[in-house]
Amino acid sequence: MGFTQAAMLDLREYGVKTTTIMPGSVTSHFNDHQPSEADSWKIQPSDIGEMIVSLLKLNANVLPSKIEVRPTQTK
Repeated sequence: MGFTQAAMLDLREYGVKTTTIMPGSVTSHFNDHQPSEADSWKIQPSDIGEMIVSLLKLNANVLPSKIEVRPTQTK
């Protein structure tokens, strides 16, 4: 987070935006995990992708510096 914040502070005057996305439990293949139906409660990779696309569509004068995302339910 510190690196992203420093980059944001140094580069925003040049029109460069940075956002730290802090997701909670995400369905992934991390650590040799094989996603299954049991992971359906987790954030899906497509959810993160949609969030990034939404960030890219924001008005140029908006700079969300940090986004924390959690699943709505826990297991």
